[in-house]
Amino acid sequence: MRPREHYVQQLEALHTEIRALGQMVIVSITRAIDALRRQDIEAARRIRADDERIDQAQAALEEHALTIMATQQPMAGDLREIVAAIEIASELERIGDYSKGIAKITIRNAEQPLVKPLVDLPRVDNARQGFFEEEHLQAVLPHLPIHARNFVEFLYLTGWRSGEAFRLQWSDVDWKLQMVWLRDSKNREPRIFPFKYHARLEQVLRDQRELVSRWERRRGQLCPSVFHWGGRPMKKLRRSWKRACGAAGLHGRLLHDFRRTAVRNLIRAGVQQAIAMKITGHKTDSIFRRYLIVDEELLAQAAGAVAELLGPGKSSTKRETT
Repeated sequence: MRPREHYVQQLEALHTEIRALGQMVIVSITRAIDALRRQDIEAARRIRADDERIDQAQAALEEHALTIMATQQPMAGDLREIVAAIEIASELERIGDYSKGIAKITIRNAEQPLVKPLVDLPRVDNARQGFFEEEHLQAVLPHLPIHARNFVEFLYLTGWRSGEAFRLQWSDVDWKLQMVWLRDSKNREPRIFPFKYHARLEQVLRDQRELVSRWERRRGQLCPSVFHWGGRPMKKLRRSWKRACGAAGLHGRLLHDFRRTAVRNLIRAGVQQAIAMKITGHKTDSIFRRYLIVDEELLAQAAGAVAELLGPGKSSTKRETT
């Protein structure tokens, strides 16, 4: 067997060990909760044996990972994958300890009735579903303080997080290259938003530059922040935003709704997902899809695309008469 093939097999074996360890933990937690519900002392005692097996599997996986690192000297992505496997195994072992803790409680309180019956909690779906349309934005803007209007429109156009926009400096705006730099994002990776072909975003930035320049001339001092309050970076807009939304009849809306809307708008515009993720700063497909809520217009566009592909064809009436 070639060395490279052996190395690949070792990595695949590591993946198998992680999946097996995860399954052991799932079984252990399920058994522990069931024993607590039924107040089954014997079942609770068997959980301790499960915990020992989980500990042994975690130790074996860690030893295997360290052996691969020592003998194969993995680099870049492979090295991160192996280190992640060690961390995942450690977390799974810790979850397994919860099973043992539940079993101890079952044994200790076996003769006492439960304070409340155990119930399965419903799955919480905390993904918001709303979009912020153009007419909503135009309804809210007049009710915002002047210093916040360009900030809010910037979020609407870019889909950036409010904290990222709060930190934006004029040194991050490159007028020559026509792009905005975000040097410190939530994902700790820099990204850019070009406005070379985005006249509206450029106008928002130029309007904000004019507002800041006027403030600087009045105060006789420089303001490095793009969006500021009293010469310092804006830090929050919660109260003003809530009042403006209330005045516009849009109660309960969040600034973060702009992020979801931007993702939807990028897809509507035909931007490929990989490029859209670069613009919005979503690092994984799963998080991006969480924000990409398919609305009626996207569904209609999809149906229209299929219709265009298939062409008019023959109607049923024509087929019957031929």
